[in-house]
Amino acid sequence: MKISQIADTVRYRSRSADIFVTRGAPAKYIKGMRTFWIYGILIAISDAFVSSYVSLYVLALGATGLQVGLLSSLSSLMAMLSPIPGAQWAARWGKRKPVVVIAFSLQRLMLLGALSVPFFLPDAATVPVVMGLMALWSGMLNLGLPAWSSLSGDLVPIDRRGRYFSSRKTVMALCSLLFVPLAGQVIEWAGEPQGYQIAFSIAILMAAIALTYYATIPEPAMGDARKQVKDRATFWRVLVENPTFLRFTLFSMVFNFAWQIGGPYFGVYQVQVLGATPKIVGILSMASALTRMIGQQVWGRVIDKQGSRWTLIVCLLIIPVLPFFWFPMTNAWHVLFVTIPSGFLWAGHELANFNLQLELSTSKSRTQAIASYTTLIGLANILGPLVGGQIIEMLSYKWDFAISGIGRLIGALLLLMLLKPFKQKTFSNS
Repeated sequence: MKISQIADTVRYRSRSADIFVTRGAPAKYIKGMRTFWIYGILIAISDAFVSSYVSLYVLALGATGLQVGLLSSLSSLMAMLSPIPGAQWAARWGKRKPVVVIAFSLQRLMLLGALSVPFFLPDAATVPVVMGLMALWSGMLNLGLPAWSSLSGDLVPIDRRGRYFSSRKTVMALCSLLFVPLAGQVIEWAGEPQGYQIAFSIAILMAAIALTYYATIPEPAMGDARKQVKDRATFWRVLVENPTFLRFTLFSMVFNFAWQIGGPYFGVYQVQVLGATPKIVGILSMASALTRMIGQQVWGRVIDKQGSRWTLIVCLLIIPVLPFFWFPMTNAWHVLFVTIPSGFLWAGHELANFNLQLELSTSKSRTQAIASYTTLIGLANILGPLVGGQIIEMLSYKWDFAISGIGRLIGALLLLMLLKPFKQKTFSNS
């Protein structure tokens, strides 16, 4: 069979299965939806070769545990500071796609610098410089995130966002399942640190292909958003002028703060207290990824039928129970009982939360609103682990998990009162 015949067969079967969720969509959306979907596959492959191995690469260069922790904090700080400048950049330019392409290209440039540094600098300077470059790597991602999120909302009709993003995320998760272990094999085959440098080079190459493809996405006009955004204070006015989105952001901060009180420490408890081996951790990670993929398919359809508000609140009201599942565990394999529902529920939360950001923000100010949301959530994500660490040091892991669960419930109830999801299905501000 010729290559052209294979390509025709693939195109026919993909259209028959409607994996792009374009069947029946208005013609103006179809090219953008297909291109964005395929871009997701390419960028997922790129991320698979780097995201899970950043800390290991720094350790391979001779970093200490304290320096790895510092890198995490620096990355979170950069991720918190960069969304607002990124949104302001897009607003002043009047276009979003170029901002995404440039910001994400700069992110890969930081990665190129990080893998090249050991060849040019003395050992004493290598680790601090690589840490700085990888912190900027996180910052460049969030620099382009508000424009990326805003444009994503315009690419997909609101009545099929649930199915579309669940389909896209499921395939991206499958790519991660396939290529993260492959990256590990490459690293093990080539040794340290050369293996990481080869893996990161593959990531850069795949990202270049992905961004070239992304550049072909048709971009709807931003209207008069460029004229409306003149200074940094406007981003905070965007929140104040949209009270529902402001309360959604603040209540989400409460939930995320409580989540991060316990979130980073479940893995530590799993290893230090329950005695999980790397093999068990790998099996549990795969189980989580599989249930997340199933959840994305299920919740995507639920969102299109019941709405994002209903889906988010249902997930948020159950998620606070999960930290208490850890209390009776005595063996590492018991974690499976929390891994399976956790992956399923967080998939629903992720999809519904993203759709709600698009739904609750108005089209003309969506980029700025999402930037402010991302910044404030980033602040909560920085503070939560610091508080959680103090609770564990003063009390115990179980106290930390309990406080995290109770705090999550408070955040969920606040969002329940705000969104009122069980009264009616709501699609608005599209």
